[in-house]
Amino acid sequence: MKIKKYTGIFVFSIICISLFFCKREEVILHGDLTGIVTDATTSEPIQGAGVKLSPTDDTTSTGSDGTYLFKNLTPGEYTIEASKFSYNTITKNVDVLSAKTQIIDFTLNGIPVPEISVAYLDFGLDLTSLSFSISNTGKGKLTYHLIPSQDWITADPVFGDVTDETDDITVTIDKTGLSDSIYKETIEIISGVSQDTIYVYLNGLMDIDLNYYKVVTIGTQTWMAENLNTGNMINYPGSEATDNGMIEKYCYGNNIINCDVYGGLYETWEGLAYDTSEFVQSGYASMIIQGICPDGWHVAAESDWQTLYDYFGGKSNSGGALKDIGTIQDGTGLWQDPNTGATNESGFTALPGGAIQPVLGGFIEKGLSGLFWRVGGFMFARIDHNTIAITDLNGGYISGSVRCVKDP
Repeated sequence: MKIKKYTGIFVFSIICISLFFCKREEVILHGDLTGIVTDATTSEPIQGAGVKLSPTDDTTSTGSDGTYLFKNLTPGEYTIEASKFSYNTITKNVDVLSAKTQIIDFTLNGIPVPEISVAYLDFGLDLTSLSFSISNTGKGKLTYHLIPSQDWITADPVFGDVTDETDDITVTIDKTGLSDSIYKETIEIISGVSQDTIYVYLNGLMDIDLNYYKVVTIGTQTWMAENLNTGNMINYPGSEATDNGMIEKYCYGNNIINCDVYGGLYETWEGLAYDTSEFVQSGYASMIIQGICPDGWHVAAESDWQTLYDYFGGKSNSGGALKDIGTIQDGTGLWQDPNTGATNESGFTALPGGAIQPVLGGFIEKGLSGLFWRVGGFMFARIDHNTIAITDLNGGYISGSVRCVKDP
């Protein structure tokens, strides 16, 4: 009986001691945060405004009534931000309290947002006047100021205000005193909310990838003075150009830097954009086939090359007039020495981009020869470093350089 009594007392003592030393767990009551986002001018609710809470990076959007809600937030200090396109952004600090709902409202002011109709103006060889437009997709009045990079570029009007309407801007080029070199200039559009740039191109040729090429007029023809370099690079061997709706090019040695220097190497049908319709007709060697060239230009045909040869005295004498004058040794060009007879008096600036010939192991002759496709019999015009003669090649080669000629 005494044992039971002492046992009960012992258990009771243990419980009392445990209760004495135990701390009561603190219960944290979370808080909520809500509010409404409205337009400062109309006082109407703004639907779809973004609301961001930091440092938790929680985000939400306002509903059709302009309200937002963050629930079950740990009490503490937060930063809350409200924003929407064409409105200013407002940031506020807030203390979230335990078991409380804090109300934080926002009033956003509308701001103008410029929209420029073009990213560039390409005047090419002949144009002297082009236009673009400036509109305001935001709210309020957009005030702009145009600053051409050269005084021979004129914009009219040069100042303006746009609210709901659109301003048409005419840009005029004064070619007086300008050379035939290509020009890459700009027009800066300064407004109270941003600075935009329109690029101005002159005396060159632009492809669909926005590469801009030098051109040269030789006799009655206008040629690209650089090798075409449009399209996506694929590797050789391992990939094969196919009629898949994309322009595909090889780069010598599968190195993109070689495309930047020499242009792409194009398989025959790729260069012709898989246009076979002309080949069922007679006289195809002189037909205009655009292929992968820009609009208004075509892949040089056999007759185009013949006209070029004849202008400089025929195949046996014209190579020197077409070749870039530099050699690898003197650091001014890319031809192997001796680069016989090179004068580049034509301005054609032929470079030795080489070719692909599977029979000889793939990539060949970079630095030694430039091999250019000729529409008509799938032939190459071959310009070598050690002669002024131009030779015809066909068969065995699958890819070479492409030069485009301006349509008559």
